[in-house]
Amino acid sequence: MAQGYSHGLAKVLELPVTPKLKVLLAVLITSLVLDQSTKLWALNTIGGVGGHDIVVVKNWVEFVHAENKGAAWSTFSDSPYRLYVFGVFTIVAVVALIQMFRSLEPGEKLRAASTGLILSGAVGNAIDRTWKGSVTDFVKVFAGAGDARRWCIEHFGTNVWPIFNVADAAIVVGVSLFALEYFFQKDTAAADKEDVGPNPMQSSENGGA
Repeated sequence: MAQGYSHGLAKVLELPVTPKLKVLLAVLITSLVLDQSTKLWALNTIGGVGGHDIVVVKNWVEFVHAENKGAAWSTFSDSPYRLYVFGVFTIVAVVALIQMFRSLEPGEKLRAASTGLILSGAVGNAIDRTWKGSVTDFVKVFAGAGDARRWCIEHFGTNVWPIFNVADAAIVVGVSLFALEYFFQKDTAAADKEDVGPNPMQSSENGGA
């Protein structure tokens, strides 16, 4: 279904329907819909009247309801200019991602998917801030008992990871895919260079000298 929507959107925008564009729009639409629908679910189910936290994995993962007016760890949450700062940052990030996407080759599907994930995360959280001035978070990951809890508190000062949402996860996954591909290509290029060996023409010229 996402592929059909992405193809239709490409026609509306009068963009050439390349493999990278299909992947970008499919990932962007799917991730954005998943992000917004899960946030609405968290607002109405967990954050609604009579709502309560949901244990997913005991002492490790719970679904909770939190409204974050800032960034990660609630930074800038008290700043009166936070919406303007986040708005400018989002616009700059989206423009940069679009420019980067345009520079990709038509068949670069993995980078297109990574771009779609990061775009969906930026847009998903921007929708929240525009709609209600805060971002709905609901996934709580923590070490709730035993040695793991003690170790986390000893080394990090807390046993709870900042509560996040699907948009946050999409950004992290997208950036991680970019990094993995970069290092993989770097290693491959280095291996190919070693396999080729020295230039025979250059060696003969050096020998003749």
